[in-house]
Amino acid sequence: MKKLFKIPNLLILLITAILYSCGGSQEVQKKRMTVTTNSDEARELLYQALDQDEGLNWQIAENLLKSALAKDPNFILAKALLNSGFVNNPNLKVLSEINNNSLDKVSEMEGLFIKAYYQRASGENKESRETLKKLTDKYSDIPIFWLHSGILKSIGGGGDINDAIKDLEKCLEVDPNSYGANAFLMAKHMVVGTLGRMLPVEERDLEVAKMHIDKMIEIDPNNSYGPTYAGNYERSKGNFEKAIEYYEQAGSIPSDDNLNLYQANHYLALTNTFLKKYDVAESYFRTNIDIAEGGYQRQALWFMPSLHIFNSDFDRAIEATDEYIEKMPTLELSYILENNQLGGVHFHRFLAFSHNQQDEDSFKEIEQFSKFRMNVMEYNKSSMTEKQYQDGQDRLNYQVQIMKAWHAILFGRYDDARQSLVSAKQFVEEGIKENPDWQYPYFDINVFEGMILLNEGDFNASIESFEKTKGKVGNGALNMDRVYFDYFHALALKGAGRIDEATPIFTRIANENFYGIGRALTRELAAAQI
Repeated sequence: MKKLFKIPNLLILLITAILYSCGGSQEVQKKRMTVTTNSDEARELLYQALDQDEGLNWQIAENLLKSALAKDPNFILAKALLNSGFVNNPNLKVLSEINNNSLDKVSEMEGLFIKAYYQRASGENKESRETLKKLTDKYSDIPIFWLHSGILKSIGGGGDINDAIKDLEKCLEVDPNSYGANAFLMAKHMVVGTLGRMLPVEERDLEVAKMHIDKMIEIDPNNSYGPTYAGNYERSKGNFEKAIEYYEQAGSIPSDDNLNLYQANHYLALTNTFLKKYDVAESYFRTNIDIAEGGYQRQALWFMPSLHIFNSDFDRAIEATDEYIEKMPTLELSYILENNQLGGVHFHRFLAFSHNQQDEDSFKEIEQFSKFRMNVMEYNKSSMTEKQYQDGQDRLNYQVQIMKAWHAILFGRYDDARQSLVSAKQFVEEGIKENPDWQYPYFDINVFEGMILLNEGDFNASIESFEKTKGKVGNGALNMDRVYFDYFHALALKGAGRIDEATPIFTRIANENFYGIGRALTRELAAAQI
């Protein structure tokens, strides 16, 4: 346990103080959220879960929440967090039941915290941010509220990224030893797939990222994420051997169920990919598939297709998605998590088939993507208002129209692509009427119009379309890596004779040593353009 927390059990206070004195950071006593339970043990387990979540140890946090519920089956906050986006895919049925019927049984701050996550799960992102603002306004000395306000603004669904940074920095003012705030601030400057949106390319600073990594290691030297992200820093600079040293260090830190070892295997697989040692990279993923359980097994299955795409082997990428689909029933996932994973796998298959110029196979995957996304909505329908359900259907239809436009572009059917974008624009225009604060609503429209114009040879118009997104953050409705669209923007610049502007973009894409299916699709193509 990293920090001193304020609970009535004097023994635990003393133990915590002793443990903390062994760490590398100055002792700070932080204020806790009031927790409603009839069990001191359950309360302590929940506080530990909050700390483990802040330390990015989500699997441990989930297990602690389950243990807290075992001590007190009526522990409302523990049940809500276990079924929210806090540690896992949200279960809207459970959250809706708690939000509608149990908030009067907990403290005001607990109720608002639960409501914010319920609103987030319901797609009411603006309302979720407003609810968290009530918490930060009224309880400005409790760091967890600043942290989670910053987190929710970081992970999409609207909210200005600079506001997210302000909230995370405010968290550090209240609790200088916040591991999570340092981690999410670090991820604004350096690629980390699980920690939200980054600043625009021109505003990123790797040395700022390194400053936060150093602080994470100081706060908790026994947390494997410190050396892991130090490895990411070295990898981002092309220092692969140094990165491997850090990842091996992270894997050597003792952990329950070998979680740190599996985490190290994951990052060693990524590093060997960029060393073009594809067989070695695959062996690390294969180890996690064969012997890891839970998140690291799923992660390896999820990342394997991208490995093969980095190697320009689309057939093996598709075989890797086949393996994940085949193994899915054995993973014992919740219905929501399984369907969300299947939706994501079919999105990857759509990209692999389409970029391998397999027209019919690609188009079929759009229907599969929609099917599994719809399964989640139907599961949650009884817990949704009619408007929430309709809004969800509209968002899914928008994603489908965008995918159809994308598919048509890749197969040279530009009139069909424009027709799909017309339908997508209708959704955007209606959305703006309802939510004038919607940030960057035309991102998808702009980048796909840019791709159409590029392929038609109208380079200047294409550049204009792409540059409407310049300085914006976010990856659009399908959460596609921005580097994918940067590649086509650079092609337009090159086509217009603006080589001096295109080359730095190609160089960045070719040397950005991080995963993401958009990077996998464009890395070697960008290298060939330099």
